[in-house]
Amino acid sequence: MSTKVEKIVEFEIHRFDPETKRRYVSTYKVPIRKGMTLLDALMYIRDNLDGTLAFRSSCRMGICGSCGIQVNGKPMLACYTQVLHLNADKIIIEPLQNFPVIKDLVVDIKPFFGTYERIRSVLIKPEEELKKPVEFIQLPTDLKKIWDLALCTKCGICYSACPAAIDERFLGPSTLTTNYRFIIDTRDEGADERLKAAADNIWLCTSCNSCTLFCPKEVDASSSIVEERSILVEGGNIPRTVMDVLTSVMRYHNPMGRYPTKRIEWMNGLNVKAYPDVTKADVLYFVCCLTAYDTRHQNIARALADIFNRLGVDFATLGNEEWCCGDHILRLGEKGLFEELAEHNLSMFKKFEANKIVTLSPHCYNTFKNDKPYADANLNVQHYTQFLAEAIEKGQLKPSKPLKKRVAYHDPCFLGKRNQIFEEPRKILESISGIELVEMKRNRENSFCCGGGAGRVWTEDAPPEKRPCVERVKEALEVGAEIIATACPFCVSTLEDATKVLDVEDKIIVRDIAELLKETL
Repeated sequence: MSTKVEKIVEFEIHRFDPETKRRYVSTYKVPIRKGMTLLDALMYIRDNLDGTLAFRSSCRMGICGSCGIQVNGKPMLACYTQVLHLNADKIIIEPLQNFPVIKDLVVDIKPFFGTYERIRSVLIKPEEELKKPVEFIQLPTDLKKIWDLALCTKCGICYSACPAAIDERFLGPSTLTTNYRFIIDTRDEGADERLKAAADNIWLCTSCNSCTLFCPKEVDASSSIVEERSILVEGGNIPRTVMDVLTSVMRYHNPMGRYPTKRIEWMNGLNVKAYPDVTKADVLYFVCCLTAYDTRHQNIARALADIFNRLGVDFATLGNEEWCCGDHILRLGEKGLFEELAEHNLSMFKKFEANKIVTLSPHCYNTFKNDKPYADANLNVQHYTQFLAEAIEKGQLKPSKPLKKRVAYHDPCFLGKRNQIFEEPRKILESISGIELVEMKRNRENSFCCGGGAGRVWTEDAPPEKRPCVERVKEALEVGAEIIATACPFCVSTLEDATKVLDVEDKIIVRDIAELLKETL
């Protein structure tokens, strides 16, 4: 570490006194030197400014995983993070979320490690095999499959970031990944036992990707959970709610269980062209199942179509030939069905001549952009907020009616966390005069999931107080928002349900950005 002081940084530390049960904030000015980590800064505060500050640490090398904290809203290891790399003059330090706080930044890790007691984190083999004085040989190619998953240090960062972890039934990203690591270990013989431990709770995962995003060891827990689900699907060991969704998609090409011929009913009375009447347009508007079939969400599909028409966009849809994009199906683990949906949609994209595809749902956008076989087709695809933000920037779209409301924007996980689209939706909202745009405590990359991903929007069975959407609406109420704006139909669905659960429909409403924009044109 350098001896030269580069800058003075203010540390705002959120604390807890277990004796008085008081929560309070302490502020400290810390001289920062090059190479100084957050853990170094905490030690400086304890040794020089306030000896009562409590935090946990051990190895100081990112190995033990004990120094996890919340930094400016994001979970991270204190010893892994250099202060100057945060590019901040003020840093807010809090204890990890989803853990009971013992004192200050020290949290109770028993609930987290308790999830490991529900699985076997050692090789399972017959007793007589374990007694033999021999090695259990594994090929290097097989070792490679589990190596990255075995890097987990059990720091609890993923558990802290996980929206599903508010439900104690959920094993959590780290534990489920460890479980999967042993399932695919060629030396292990306990797959049935391991799958049984996951079968009743793995469906609570929303595939928000927070676990993977914040893991200091870059363990891809989110993908591991999908793979584990896939094994359960192949064995038919799935809940009835999941089976109903998959069956609906298999029969009707949508999770809603609606006849494909009803897919274009949202277009009634609108000037919208559709295949096969047209086979060419500048923009192919991919509508999404929820907004095509559900009466409330059809308003969103209609709003965007109206905006396209006002802009003079040459656009069309695939009509009844638009099938579910398959995102939720893939995250639920039904790979074969996903590939069938993708093959159909890709064949239609070839038949329809368009310069770009604009999706209403972030889930469609994400799967077209990132999931094979869509990704291999190099589709020119945009989410509608990108398309409209460009139009506003070019002066082609100017909202004229004011909307005098306090609005909080909720970042959809499949738009933000997975694709780093944070600013475009906010630019659209900022273009509407009268809006006071406020941020919830958790926003952008650290946004808290609505709980609707990976099919959970249809399979939800958690009690209201354990649903992520309820926590999210509470956050919006805390900042005095009158409207929660988002850019995902699934977020609209879950968040609206939460306003009903909390009985706050008269205090706050949920709207898609497309709906708000249409109202102000």
